[in-house]
Amino acid sequence: MDFVAVVDQVIALLRQRGRVAYRTLKVQFTLDDDALEALKDELLYAQRLARDEDDRILVWTGEAQTPPAPPPLSTQHASPPATPEAARPQTVPPPATPSMPEAERRQLTVLFCDLVGSTALSAQLDPRRTPGGRGRLSRHLRQGDRPL
Repeated sequence: MDFVAVVDQVIALLRQRGRVAYRTLKVQFTLDDDALEALKDELLYAQRLARDEDDRILVWTGEAQTPPAPPPLSTQHASPPATPEAARPQTVPPPATPSMPEAERRQLTVLFCDLVGSTALSAQLDPRRTPGGRGRLSRHLRQGDRPL
């Protein structure tokens, strides 16, 4: 999976949960230390969608969709915010007009087959009949390694 896809999935996870531990992100997306630092740079500074909490938790500060979970009880002392953006109170004003829900993201697998002579053949056939041949081929492909 490329890095931008990971960033998009982390943004979706942060929107849903409100807060995510860096350790959870490392495990969930198999990130090494460099990739985690790049992810933090992207979300904290480039897109300004999150803030750092105690150098352990990533907290969503983008547009609110679900209320964030309350902060966990901690016996450690809170560290000062790492950036001026994180020092400001993080409140989101309600939208002036109801907005449309965001489009749903899904992964899609696409198979591209280049069959020798298929372009010339489809040019000779009636366009209404050409998809039928592809339908039979796709049924054979879905059956796995059975011979055509």
